Order: sequence, then structure tokens, then C-alpha cells
Amino acid sequence: MKRVVRRRALLVGVGLLVAVLVGGRWLALETAERAWGASLPGGSAYLTARDFARLVSGLLLIGAVAWGTANLLFVYRSIGSMQLSRRLGDLEIVEAVPQPLLLAGTIACGLVFGFLLTLGTGDWWMAAALASRPPTFGVTDPVLQRDLGYYLGRLPWTERLRELALVAVCSATVVVALLYVGIGSLRFRRWLPYANAHARAHLGLLLALLALTLMWGALLDPAETVAGLHGALTRGALDARLAAAPVVAAVGVAATVVSLVWGLREKPVLLVTAWSALVAASLLGFAVIPGVVASSGPRGQSAVESDTALVAGRRRLEALAFGVVSLAERVPPGFPSPAAATTAVPIWDAQRILAAAGSRRNLLRPQSTPTAAGLSPHSLSDGRATWLVASRPDIDSIVLRQPPPDWAAIHRGPSARVGRPVAAVEDDTVLAFTPVATRESTTWFGPRFTEFAVASPDTWPALRHSGIALAGWWRRTALAWALQTPALARRETDGLVLLWRRDVLERLGRLAPFASFDEAVPVVADSALCWVAYGYLKGEAFPLARPVDNGGGGGGGRDSVPYLHAGLVGAVNAADGDTRLYLSPGADSLAAAWARLLAPLIRPLDSLPPALRVQLPFPGRAFRAATALVERWRTDTTAWSARPRDPFEIVAPTVEGSPEAPRVWMAQGFEAGSTLAALVAATMAPDGPRVSVWRPGPAARLPPVLVGSPNTTAPGIPRLWNVARAVFFEQALFTQAPAGGPPTGIDTVFLTWGDHRGQGRSVAAALRSLLASGGEARTPADTALAARWRRAQELAAQADAALAAGDLEKFGRLYTQLKELLGLGRRRLAPTPERR
Repeated sequence: MKRVVRRRALLVGVGLLVAVLVGGRWLALETAERAWGASLPGGSAYLTARDFARLVSGLLLIGAVAWGTANLLFVYRSIGSMQLSRRLGDLEIVEAVPQPLLLAGTIACGLVFGFLLTLGTGDWWMAAALASRPPTFGVTDPVLQRDLGYYLGRLPWTERLRELALVAVCSATVVVALLYVGIGSLRFRRWLPYANAHARAHLGLLLALLALTLMWGALLDPAETVAGLHGALTRGALDARLAAAPVVAAVGVAATVVSLVWGLREKPVLLVTAWSALVAASLLGFAVIPGVVASSGPRGQSAVESDTALVAGRRRLEALAFGVVSLAERVPPGFPSPAAATTAVPIWDAQRILAAAGSRRNLLRPQSTPTAAGLSPHSLSDGRATWLVASRPDIDSIVLRQPPPDWAAIHRGPSARVGRPVAAVEDDTVLAFTPVATRESTTWFGPRFTEFAVASPDTWPALRHSGIALAGWWRRTALAWALQTPALARRETDGLVLLWRRDVLERLGRLAPFASFDEAVPVVADSALCWVAYGYLKGEAFPLARPVDNGGGGGGGRDSVPYLHAGLVGAVNAADGDTRLYLSPGADSLAAAWARLLAPLIRPLDSLPPALRVQLPFPGRAFRAATALVERWRTDTTAWSARPRDPFEIVAPTVEGSPEAPRVWMAQGFEAGSTLAALVAATMAPDGPRVSVWRPGPAARLPPVLVGSPNTTAPGIPRLWNVARAVFFEQALFTQAPAGGPPTGIDTVFLTWGDHRGQGRSVAAALRSLLASGGEARTPADTALAARWRRAQELAAQADAALAAGDLEKFGRLYTQLKELLGLGRRRLAPTPERR
């Protein structure tokens, strides 16, 4: 008796311990989340969204568990008793399984069944919230005449519910049928099912629900087809599926009725016939016939362009899907002269700026490293290109110190913060670094700020409202439990503030999990350093739109989506962590729907500070989608290639000849052969996003691709722009190993303007060479290894001919060029012999 009591006491103790650990952990996380939400502007909407997410997940779990348990209990009721046999020597002992144990096993299996059904449904609350208040675009698709908001709001949630219902009914039918076969209540004779009344009623109801689920899918199929959920859309395949949908739905109704009849009266032949017809209709209508029609027609892009009835509607909807409704054929605002262009157009790029800043330790605080660089529209030196460079704590170097730093050194000491940003001004071939005057001298938030920090509000008053106050023993204990750091629970932390989730993308992603954010760029607005990142809304269904890659490529990959729009702008103050979400310029109805759902967390566009709005860059993924559409919509058949490979940024006027302040433009060139086919340029104008396509005529010939030497030089990013209605091309060859490392300077600058060519050791020298050159001046040399070898052979042949002719002056000049080409003048070939 005492042993039984001890066992029960042990089980009760273990159960209480598990409940305390699991429940305490949950309560600590909930306390931490609510404290963090309370420290944010509009954080009440964030907490409401979390509660709604738990509600949706809980309802789905309860429904799935109830469904699985109810089906298993119905099978349990048909079992009179279950016996298990075991052998003891020569004796066979048969024991009956206790009914309470059998019932407990049934309920446990139902719980497991329900948990398995709801795996992967943690983010379904977003589709449910959007379906409750779907967006309204006021634009309908040309096939089904439905508003575009239906495909982005209601259809995803409906499709998720249908898929869950299909999986639940199919799995329940299979499991229940196998159980009935196991206990002998269901058997097959000549491929026909026979069952007792209890099993037949149960299975008949399940088959009727399965037929209704398939009928539901048939009714949704036209919208899914138009939305592109069933692959590439052609007129023949669309007509075939539209015609098959009502037929399959009608056969599904018949199969539902027959299944119910079979559940009441045993009609196995009728049941098999009805379900055979439903399966055959589904396969023929949704797989075989559309596949044959699609394969018999034209393939690839010709299949789309040959269907003239869909082309106009498709292009209009693709422009809406990817936010390029402002795309227009026009010349981007240019510079009046090459001199003005060489002053404003940058030669460096963000990665080389970061490498150069990291090599100058006098610019940075100890234990800090550059983390991001962005092109600033405001020049600090006579219109020259200016980059803004911000830093982060170098945690990797901090943890490698000996002796290892303690908790306070990492989370409370100077290593937890960095100083002001610096500006890098391109001064001909060098970078001039200068500190940027900001109101606050300390940066607490930014990209890759991975560790939390603890600060005193008396020393940094700006953190009093944005940090989490460490007040009270329970809050300190809960935060210490949530962050797995016992030091927060100590009494000496009382009165301090906790800076949690200091990484910009993590911070914004928590507030808007339905959006994916770009890398944050630094911007100085109103004397404060801010981090700005665009939030992209994507959809898996959009009528007629062909997908592009989520990263902005041409489409067809695993991450391709038919809808991608920059709907949000996230801004985080680097000094105090003040975090705001705004509707972005050009935001559509989907972003507005989310703003209504999460007000006041997401603010309208007119709440965006003017000093920040005028410095907004163009969203990178949206620009890549725009370039993909330009390449897709072109009418010529020549092959295009991107030049340069990735988009680049420059600072240029918003309106040509206007005194308005310049803005940051993003651009991408495309060449056909060796001529410029088009230049796509985009900027955030005062009236919203503006995308331009310039096809210069006559076609401008581009310089050959620049390739660095194996160990000493590496080519920079080529940039193209409009200068006095002619194509201007600029590229530098950096003194830098192609494998990486900070550049030590610029080896050569190459310039092209119309038919003029120029190059020099500096921008000024290259500009003088450009202006002095004629239309037949030399072009930048092709530095590929094969091209240099051919050039060396030519010089050697010319030098040999000059030597044979006795022209020693020409021979010396050619020999010098040959040595420079081969790099022989830069190092000794052999040691100088000693004098005797």
C-alpha cells in the first residue's frame, strides 16, 4: 500500500514540476512580450494581433482534436471487448483489455491525430485576419469579373480551409476504414465493400463529406486557375478547366447522395460506380484534358503572346501586381555636362566603402565595425557623391578577448553601443571621411545588433520610454527566464531599462510578420540617424500575372510569386529605438487593408516625416521586378543581358534643369550585343514612385567588359546615365585583389560619353582625356587574359618589325608598352649581380 502511495506521490510531483516549468516558461514569455509591446508606439495593435493568432490556432487545434477524437470514439463504440493473449510456458492466457484503458488510448490517439493535422498552421491567422476585412481594388479580372482583392484576401484563406478539410476527411476515412477492417466490421468481396450497419453509417458519412470537399475544390478551381495556382495560363487550358468545373461539381453532388444512401442501405455497386465517375471526371477535367490542350499549343512566351485576348489584361494586371503602374518611356533627368556627371556620379560602391571604413580604425570606437553604408542625396562637399556609414558592436572580437568579458562588459559596457555615423565623400580617387553631426552621440539600435543591452535612464534619458523598465521582482525574473540570462533578475538591475530586439529587421519583422523587409539603410533626418527598410507584401495568387522571383528576378524559380509590392516603410531611430511603420509611397489596397487591421501600429503615408520621405531610396526588390517586366514586355527578339549585372544607385536631379534637390536613383542597363538596348531608372519622386525606360537612339555602343588582373586590380561597378541626351558611362579599376580585402586606391578611371572616350589615373585626368578626345579616340582596354595576350602578340610583332626597320625610337616605345602590359616594370625579374 505504501509503495502505491509513493508511486502516486511521485507521479503527482513530476506532473506539478512539468506544469510549473512549462507554465512558468509560457508566463515568462508572455510577460516579456507584453512588456516589449508596451514600449512601442502602437504596441497595443501588436498585442491584439498576438491574441488573435493564438485564438485562430486554438480554434483550429480544438476543431482538429474534436474531429479525430469523435471518429475514433465512434469506432470505439463498435468494439464490444478487446482481448490480448500471452503465453506462460505451455499455457496460453487470454486477458480482456480494461474498457477505461481502451477509452484512454482512444482519446490519446485522437489528441495526437488533431496535433498532427494542425502542424504548420501557426501563421494562418494572417490569412484569417485579411479574409475578415479583405482589400478592395476596384479593378476586376477580365475572366471571372472578380475584384482583385478576392484573390489576395478571401481566396488564400478559403484554399487553406479546403486543404485542411481535405486532409482531415481523407486521413479520417483511411484510418477508420483500416480499423473497421481490423475488427472485422468491413470486408471486401469482388472489390465491393460490405459492412455492418454501424460501420456503414460511419463510413458513408465520411465518404459524403469527402465528396463535398472535392466538390468544394471543383467550385474553387476556376478562381485558382485564373490566379495561377495551377501553372501557366493559356486560353485552351483555361477554357477546359472552366468547362470541367461544373461537371465535376455535379458528379460530386451525386457521389455525396450515393454515399449517404450506401450508409443507410447497402448498395456497394452504386457506391463504386458513383465514386469511379467522380474520380474519372476529376482526372479528365483537371489533369488530362488541360494537359493535352496546353501541350498541343505553342510553348513558352509565344503561347502567351499569341493569345491576343489576354495580353492587354495581363500586362495591366502585372503592372498592378508588381507596383509599376508609373512605368513610362522617357529619358531620365540628366546632367548638363560630363564635368557635372563626374562630380555627382559615384565610383565606389557600398561594399568597398565598408571595407575602406573598416581599415581606418581611428574613425571607429573600439570593439565596433562598419555594418551598413548608403548613398546620401545630400552632398557634404560641392555636390560630390557622399556615403553614410554606420557601425555596430563587433561581438565576434569581443568574445575572443582574453580574459573573456563578463556579462556587464557585453550588455552594459561601452561594447554594447557605438558612436555617431561617418560620411565618406568621394574626392577624386580618395575617400574623405568626416563625422556626421547628430543630436545623439550614441547608437543603440541597428542591423546585426544581436545582443540585448541594459542602460541607465538617468544617463540616457531618451531610452526611458523606448526601453523595458526593469521594475519589480516578477518582471525581472520573467525577462531573465525569457532571455535565459539570470543576471537580469539581480536586485542591482532594478531601475534600469532593457533594450531588447535591437536588430532592425528582427524588430520590424516582429511587428509586421506578414511582410518581408529589405536590408535597412542609414538615413540622417532632422539631425537623427534612422534606419529605413521597405516591407514587401507578397501573394501566392493573383489573376493572370506571371510570377517573378521573390528577390526580383525574371520568374520561374522556387521562390517565384505572382504578386510583390513594397507596401510598408519601417523606420527605427538608432539612438532611442523609436520604431514606426508607415504606408509606403505607392502602397496599394492590400497594404491599406493591413493598415486598417493594425491601426495605429501602421500609420498613413502623410504621417511620414518630410525630412525622411525626401531621402527614401527606391525599393530594391520592386525595382528588380520592374526590370523583369521591362525585359518581358519588350517587342524585339534580340537577346538582352544586364549591364551591370546588378542594379546600381546614383544621385541625380528629379527634374532636369530644376533647382529641386537631387534624389537617389536606382538604375539598370541592358545591352543587346555591344550596344545599350535600354536603361531602366527609378526614384521616389514627391508624387510617388517613378519608373522610366530610356531606349537611346541611335543605339549607343558600350565599352567592353572590364576585368581586373589576377592579384592586383578589380573592376568597380559600371554606371550609366543621361548626360546632355547622350549615354555617359563611368567605371573604375580599383587597386584591390579580386578575392576581397579593402581597396588601396583607384588604378584607372574609364569614361565614355557618346563617341568620346577617356581614361586616366584619376577622375580629373580621365575627364580631361574625355574632353580632349574625338569620336575615334581609344576605348577602354579589354583586360581579360585572352585579350591581353592578343595585345601582347600584336605589340611584339610591331616591335620586331620596328627593330628590323632600324626604327629604335618606335621599338623602345612599343617595348615599354609591352612591359607595362605584362607587368614587367613593377617588379624585378632577377637579382642585380654584385660588382666585383
